[in-house]
Amino acid sequence: MTEQNTPWLDKQRKIASRCEKELGRPPREGYAYRVYGGVCVEERMLPGGTTGSDLMKAGARAARVDEEGNRDLSAFEEIEEVEVAAAEAALDASKITLKQLPAVTVNHQTSLRYPRNPPINKNSDYVAFQFYSYAPPFKQAERNQGATSGYENGQLKGFTGYDYNQVNSYTPNGDPTILLYMPEDVSTGFKANWGGKAFSTFATNSLRAAGGETAGDKLKQLGNAIGEQADKIVPLIGAAAIRKGIQKITGDSLSNDDVFGAISGAILNPNTELLFEGVDMRNFQLTFKLMPRNQDESIDINKIIKQFKRTMLPRKGASKVFGISNTGVTNGFIGVPDLVRVAFMQGPGEHPHLPKFKMCAITQVDVNYTPDGNYATYADGQPVAIELRLNLQETKLVFAEDIDQGIA
Repeated sequence: MTEQNTPWLDKQRKIASRCEKELGRPPREGYAYRVYGGVCVEERMLPGGTTGSDLMKAGARAARVDEEGNRDLSAFEEIEEVEVAAAEAALDASKITLKQLPAVTVNHQTSLRYPRNPPINKNSDYVAFQFYSYAPPFKQAERNQGATSGYENGQLKGFTGYDYNQVNSYTPNGDPTILLYMPEDVSTGFKANWGGKAFSTFATNSLRAAGGETAGDKLKQLGNAIGEQADKIVPLIGAAAIRKGIQKITGDSLSNDDVFGAISGAILNPNTELLFEGVDMRNFQLTFKLMPRNQDESIDINKIIKQFKRTMLPRKGASKVFGISNTGVTNGFIGVPDLVRVAFMQGPGEHPHLPKFKMCAITQVDVNYTPDGNYATYADGQPVAIELRLNLQETKLVFAEDIDQGIA
C-alpha cells in the first residue's frame, strides 16, 4: 500500500531531511527528528509514528478547536436569544394604539418670527414650526408601568400596545419655534390606493372555500374546490404547451386568453375585484415670501432659512448603533435628520377648522433669492425679497380613529 501524503507527513519529512544534513546522520532506530526553537532533537517514536511532542501539539490544537467551537456555540446561542427576543417584541407590538398628539404651545417671546410688524401674537392666525430630534420607531415598545412579566393568550401581561404615533417619544432638539404668517395655499388631502385584481375561477373557488367557518370545513371545502377544477386543468395545460411552442419557434408571446380566444372564442373568467392596497403618506407644500423691512427682520429671515436647511439635512456621525458607540460607528454612519411639528394656529391654540398633521419630515427646502424676476439687494447685500418653499411629509399614516381625535 502506498503511503498517503499529508501536510503533516510532508512537514515531518522536511524536518528529517534538514536535521540529517545538520547533524550528518539519520536518527537512531525507533527515534525521529523534531525541531524545538530552531534546534534539531531526537524523540522516541510512539505507536502510529508519532512522538510525545506530536501528541501534545495535537492536544493543544484540539483544545483551541474546542474553545473556538464553544465560542461559536455561544455566538449561535446569543443569536438565538436575539431571534427569540425579536419574536417576542413582534408579539408585543402586534397591537398598536393611537395616542392623541399633545396641544401645541407657543412662547412668543423666544420664537423666531416673520413679520415683526404687524407682530404675530396670541391674537393672530399663523403657522408654528416646532423642531424635534428623530425618534427611531422600533427602538422600544411601550409597556404599562409595573406590568406583570410573562404572556397570556399570546400577549404580554399588562401590555397596552405600541403607540404608533410615538407621542411621548420625541424630544425638542433645542431650536427655537418659528412663527410665520398664514400662507396663501393651505390645503390637505388623503389618497387611498385600490387596485383591481383578477382571480381565476380556480383561485376564486379555492379562496372562497378557505373562508369557511372552521379549519376542518376550510380544508374540506378547499379539497372539493380543487376537485371541481380538475376538468379545467387539461385546457390550461394545453394552452401552456401551445404558448411555449409558438414562443420557441416565432418568439411571439401569448397569454392563455390569447390562445383560448383565438381557438375557442372564450377567455378565462377574470373575476376581477377591487382590493385595498394601502394609503400614501400625506405630503404638502408651504410657500412664504419674506421681505425684510429693517435690520431686525433681515436677521430673523436669515436665521429662519438657515434653521429649515439644517433641519432637513443629516448630521455627520451617529452617537450609537445597536447601543454601540465607538470610532467605527461614528465614522461609518450618519445621523437621521430632525423632524418638525407643523401647526396652523389661531391665537394660543390650534385652528379648529384647518388641517392638523402628525410629526413631519422636511423633504425639500427651496430658496429663491430673486422671486420677482430681477436681482435687487439693500446696501448691505441683503436681498429685498426671498421666497421660501417647504415640502413636508408626514412620518405616520393617518387612521380613521385619528380623525375622531382631530387629525384632519
